[in-house]
Amino acid sequence: MSKKSVVAKIIIAIFVVSAMLYFYSDYILGILTARPDFQLSASPTLIRLGYVGSSNATVIVVKSINGFDSNVKLNVKPVFGVLGVKFTLNPSEFHLRANEEGACMLKIEVTSNMMPGQYIIDVSGISGNLTRTIRITVEILY
Repeated sequence: MSKKSVVAKIIIAIFVVSAMLYFYSDYILGILTARPDFQLSASPTLIRLGYVGSSNATVIVVKSINGFDSNVKLNVKPVFGVLGVKFTLNPSEFHLRANEEGACMLKIEVTSNMMPGQYIIDVSGISGNLTRTIRITVEILY
């Protein structure tokens, strides 16, 4: 094999590897740096409520990703001051085991008259320096 053909093969190999790294870097980096994490989901994400004293609920599911195994604390924060509504999380904190799911019930109750309309709340899961958030819409009907 001549020196030219060896050099040409090396150049082609470098080009192919460079192209693969360029086009698949996010995928490769994701595999190499996958860190334990968790995600939130809710069902339903739209809660309809009416008169004072009415209530409704949604289930918040916390799912372990990449072997995440730690305590997760959940809290609710209205995006725009939602007054006249009480939020109850049960449980509000639990241990999420690796590659499993945990669930929590978010009960929403109307405690005083509110203007009809849609209000946005954020439900956050916090564990150490990780915070994950999901949005829930609360619709007040009269």
